[in-house]
Amino acid sequence: MPRLCLLDSLTTVRILSYMAKRKYRNGISLFGYSIFHPINLFLLANVLIYILQLFAGGTGILEYYFALTPGRFFRGDYWQIFSYGFLHDVHGTPFVHLFLNMYVLVMFGGLICKYIPAWKFSVIYVVSILVGGLTVALAPVILHVLGIPYPMDLFQTMTLGASGGITGILVLFGILFPETEVFLIFFRMKARYAPWIIVGVGYAADLISLYYFHSPFFISNSCHLGGAIGATLVAPWILKGNLLDSGKIFPKRQEKESSPPVPTVRSLNEDLDTQTRKNRELLAQLSKIDSVSERETLLTPLQQTNVNLCPPSTFQPEDPFCLRCEWLPNCALRKIRTGENFGN
Repeated sequence: MPRLCLLDSLTTVRILSYMAKRKYRNGISLFGYSIFHPINLFLLANVLIYILQLFAGGTGILEYYFALTPGRFFRGDYWQIFSYGFLHDVHGTPFVHLFLNMYVLVMFGGLICKYIPAWKFSVIYVVSILVGGLTVALAPVILHVLGIPYPMDLFQTMTLGASGGITGILVLFGILFPETEVFLIFFRMKARYAPWIIVGVGYAADLISLYYFHSPFFISNSCHLGGAIGATLVAPWILKGNLLDSGKIFPKRQEKESSPPVPTVRSLNEDLDTQTRKNRELLAQLSKIDSVSERETLLTPLQQTNVNLCPPSTFQPEDPFCLRCEWLPNCALRKIRTGENFGN
């Protein structure tokens, strides 16, 4: 489970702001999304299954049948390469394993789903879990073929947790926002590198633990690696324009031939760049105006109502998040009225 990657505080505020402004006309919402949004469905499934694990009284019956054990997988329990992604450790520090995985799911997933359809996010998440599980199952086979000794029988080692899917989410975040900085351990780095550094740090910790303590590290590096590989392979295909861009995996009814044509769906890059371009043009206009009153005159007609703005200190005109936000004129006017100069 990627425990080391956390968003810095300012980025967290922006993500919460983006999630808070999503409104739904009907039904219950959670974290700014409908209760039936995939993020909340995955979240609730993990939490409810964790409660079932607790009610099982630590007998491990659920883990025995649904956590991933390569030996059992190769004997026919093929569902384990998927089911393991919905169980978590109940014997270690209470709730930590579950909490950290779900934190990444909600925080990173919440921002991702602002820019891509929910079904695409779901496909990438599920594929990452599957490829992560398959990598765990194949790891002992590969070590055996290569003749690499290992201090424990990986065929009988149990793996559980949403690690594969969570690492896939981090890879997807890095694909969508490659230049965004995340905070890893004590260092800032580009989002495109973060998941791979997590994988590398995990393997390094494993080697150090083997060398000094003669036992492996407590996380499943194979699962992290597989989840990252799965998202890397499937995300470029699933994000590009294709016949599935209708966003309907299970359409409720066949559309009639007389139905009006479906509007052309813009590509992801067009979606992201259109708002960025508009905001850059607006900022360029503002930079040429010296008078505060003239700036206010330009910005006033662009103001939107019922908005939930980020705190003033987080507004940076060149920040990728700000440039992609349709509420930038609101923040710009607020900054002008406070007497601050934001330059270009």
